[in-house]
Amino acid sequence: MDVNNSTVSGNIRAVVDLLRQGGIYDPAELAAENVDTPDISQHVILIHGDLGTGERLQAVQLRCSIEATPWDCFQHVVFIPGLFHLKMACAEAIWRCFIQPPAAREDETCLIHDVALLRPKETGIYCLKPGFRQTHQLIGHAGICQRLDCWRVHVKLKRFASLEAYAASELTLDDLKAMTDEVTQTYIANYQLRYMKKRPEKDHNLQFENAVLMNRYFLLYEELSYAMNHGDIGCVKTCTVHWIPILKAVGKHKYATQMTNFLINVHFIYPLVIDGLTRHAVRYHWLVNPTGQAMKWRAVDWCMELNNLFTKVKNGRKGSNHTVERILLESLLVQAYRNVQAMIQKNFLHTHLSIKHTNPNMMKSFQGLVTRLETHSPHVITVGRKSRHKIIDLMDKGRELMHKATRGDVEGDDQAAESEVGDELAVGMDDVLVELF
Repeated sequence: MDVNNSTVSGNIRAVVDLLRQGGIYDPAELAAENVDTPDISQHVILIHGDLGTGERLQAVQLRCSIEATPWDCFQHVVFIPGLFHLKMACAEAIWRCFIQPPAAREDETCLIHDVALLRPKETGIYCLKPGFRQTHQLIGHAGICQRLDCWRVHVKLKRFASLEAYAASELTLDDLKAMTDEVTQTYIANYQLRYMKKRPEKDHNLQFENAVLMNRYFLLYEELSYAMNHGDIGCVKTCTVHWIPILKAVGKHKYATQMTNFLINVHFIYPLVIDGLTRHAVRYHWLVNPTGQAMKWRAVDWCMELNNLFTKVKNGRKGSNHTVERILLESLLVQAYRNVQAMIQKNFLHTHLSIKHTNPNMMKSFQGLVTRLETHSPHVITVGRKSRHKIIDLMDKGRELMHKATRGDVEGDDQAAESEVGDELAVGMDDVLVELF
């Protein structure tokens, strides 16, 4: 289909053409022509996409709401927001909080100093506008070192010289669980943070407060990522509830609104037909597992981006041959190209080889960062330690903004629209491939 999906009319045509390719037509045409195709009058069609697709499909339903039949009203269309783009929005929210403000890069314990050790050649990129792959890897690698420092500080309070000495002390599983619970309650932001902020100014430890907030956001992101890979829909929804106020607080109002409306629809609007099958259909089609392997669940919009990668980039030709007509012509042969490559690899006995890159050996980088954290540890409670940038609790701020919105008491800055979705969350080849393996 040569359709412009950036317009409302283009989305109308795309939906109709896709349904027609699947053998689904207007029920009025079926009755008139006596065509043997399914009647979806009592059914819905689940359509996945990014935020822009959802907004335009909602505009389609609003524009066509005066039509006479459910088909013409596009009543059968149910939009499901893509989790891959939600994950990208969450990663960008962390970047906006801890790296984007210039004052957030001035303390010795700030995140940009971790970047200088983990990605020394990319500090400029992280300060300006990093891609999803770079932010995703930074959250994972920096989070590991930050949590190691939490354990190092805590075991010293238990009279152990180092983490190695603690590991060699023949711990039982119950002892390890108890220590884990103590570390979680101490070094991850919880209700106690509110009491810390109410103390007198001279008793504050701002760098410690910033660190516990960073640990919470990092773990919340990794929990969302793990739940998506594991196919745990319940955990994904729970994490999304926590991310909605965070997205609201960093200015991504559209994502917060879309995810809020989606969860409300799933739990309260969509009908319970037979044993909740309608709601279950929406929930259980949020993620797919193309390979059938464990920890290989993927968001549907990621599969769409992967298909775009093969169609437009890898097999889309270059130069003067990179045209819409050429891409449409060869799009049908993408799977044939992949089959030919697999056959050649098999014939030349290359099936034991792989294009999968091994994980980088980060041992030296981790050791350097852990050593630096021992010198400038944000997890050591030092009364009166100041910070040039105070990280706010994004969850509290987001809930406050949402409460103001329900009362209609919203300031102009809070109503500012985001930039174009395509520019803000542009998906590159590296962003797609980071999820492939």
